[in-house]
Amino acid sequence: MKKLIIVPAIAALILSSCKKEEIVYEQVTVDTTIVNVTEYNPTFVIQDLEPITQTVIPPYLHQGDKVAVYAPSNATSDEDIRDGINTLKSWGLEVIEADNLTLSYSRYAGTLDERVKALQKLLDDDEIRAIFMARGGYGAAQLLPCLDWRKMKQAPKWIVGYSDVTALHIYVNNMGIASIQGPMMRGFNKDATSVNALKAMIFGEKADIEIPYNDDCIQGSATGRIVGGNLSLIYAMSGTAFDLNTSNSILFIEDTGEANYSVDRMLLSLQQSGKLQNVKGIIVGEFSGGSQGSDLPLNEIIRKYVGKLNIPVVYGVLSGHDTVNLPIMFGREATITVDGTTAKIEFDKTVAK
Repeated sequence: MKKLIIVPAIAALILSSCKKEEIVYEQVTVDTTIVNVTEYNPTFVIQDLEPITQTVIPPYLHQGDKVAVYAPSNATSDEDIRDGINTLKSWGLEVIEADNLTLSYSRYAGTLDERVKALQKLLDDDEIRAIFMARGGYGAAQLLPCLDWRKMKQAPKWIVGYSDVTALHIYVNNMGIASIQGPMMRGFNKDATSVNALKAMIFGEKADIEIPYNDDCIQGSATGRIVGGNLSLIYAMSGTAFDLNTSNSILFIEDTGEANYSVDRMLLSLQQSGKLQNVKGIIVGEFSGGSQGSDLPLNEIIRKYVGKLNIPVVYGVLSGHDTVNLPIMFGREATITVDGTTAKIEFDKTVAK
């Protein structure tokens, strides 16, 4: 490998008319051995973070605990979320409704200031054990630089949601704190299996998942912290101060409404930034509501990027934007095992106090 100075011809002509001392050349390492994108292994990584070895599991819930419902992104209505809130109450939980829960500003559940203040109040309340999200949409990533997470570090609580809530998952998982990708209040009860699985998980009863083996799975076994979420959010946050740390992790991805070429583009970004090469295993959730057009089928696109990494792949977990949305615990160590019969996600047996 050689250090090459890359200067486009036109730029070189322009620079030639400048004074010598003002010319600044940037040296870029170029891998000249690339012949097949599926074999691409970058010699540089945009993000080269040390693996996160700390795993903090917030206390599991018990009847009588205080929890909150909060809207980080799109506005919602009382009609959309009331059934979900009533279900939480039926679990024996005391439910606090965030100050911004019924607010509306543009597409959002209140202005940025209102959403930040509402969440900060919940993060700072030591009695609140979990924050269930009302719905996703867009806007959660806007909150990240505005929040004070010190209380969250001192007394971790569960963040529960999916889709746009991936931004919050990434932040707390990068802190070494576990969270749960799972159903939100909007449409909370549309699938009883998913809701019952979420209750079992957050009450500390059962978190493992097992599905039948299929041809898109890749056999093998790996152990690591499960991180990830909505692929579009992972892609959008790449290269920012809140980028996902995938080092030695098991990466979970899901999405909705994305054309196949768009999924290809996002996976290409993860590959070219070195994120895919940093992971020990991959879990592919639901990719719903997309369109193929003239592109390859989605399973072939995904296999193009993960098939030669020599890591196990659990493909087809019913978690994401479809009717069934099985919860997955992020930021917690798990082992995935894929053989010719089943594909399993088994969490370590650490029990929070």
